[in-house]
Amino acid sequence: MNIRNPPTVRLFPKQAAYNAFDLLAYANLEFGDDVPPLPLPPMLMLHRIIDINEVGGKDGKGCAVAEYDVRPDDFYFKYHFKNNPLMPGVYGLDSVLQLAGFMLAWTGPRGDGMAVGVDGVKFRNKITPDSATIRIGVEVKQIRPGKTSIIRASGWVRDSTKLISEMDEVVVGVVARKAA
Repeated sequence: MNIRNPPTVRLFPKQAAYNAFDLLAYANLEFGDDVPPLPLPPMLMLHRIIDINEVGGKDGKGCAVAEYDVRPDDFYFKYHFKNNPLMPGVYGLDSVLQLAGFMLAWTGPRGDGMAVGVDGVKFRNKITPDSATIRIGVEVKQIRPGKTSIIRASGWVRDSTKLISEMDEVVVGVVARKAA
C-alpha cells in the first residue's frame, strides 16, 4: 500500500433515496470493500431507490421502494421466450433480495452479503418489454444485528397497473469478516 496516496474511498451516505449513479458506485465498491455489494449491470435489478426509511411499512420497522426501468432491448427478452418475451420471474425475486440486502447494509452491518431464504413466493403476472417501469418494495419484519446480521422482510414487485409477484418473507444476511 502506498502511504502517500492511500486509495480513495467515499463514506457511504445514509440517505432517503439513491439514484442510478449512487447504486453503480455502491456496486463498484466505491464506498469500501466492506460494504456488502450489489451486483453489477446487467444483473443489477435496481435503477434507483425512491424511498428508504426506518419507520415505515406494515410493522413500522422500515421499508424501501425502488424502481427498475424495463427496456425492450433488455438481454433476457431475446431468450425468454421466443414469440412471448418475458422477464424471468426470478429476476423480480432477485430485485427484492437486492433491495432487502441494500437496506440491511443501510442500517449499518458490514461484511459479505448473501441471500439466506425466501418463503411464500407467488407469481401473479408477467413483465413484458412494454412494462416500462416496475416498482420493487420491501417491508421490514425484523433486523437482527450480530456477527451474521439479518433482515427479514416481505416483498413485492408491481408495474403501473398490477401486482407482478409477492414474497411472504425474504431473508438476507451480512456476515462480518474476521479481522486480519
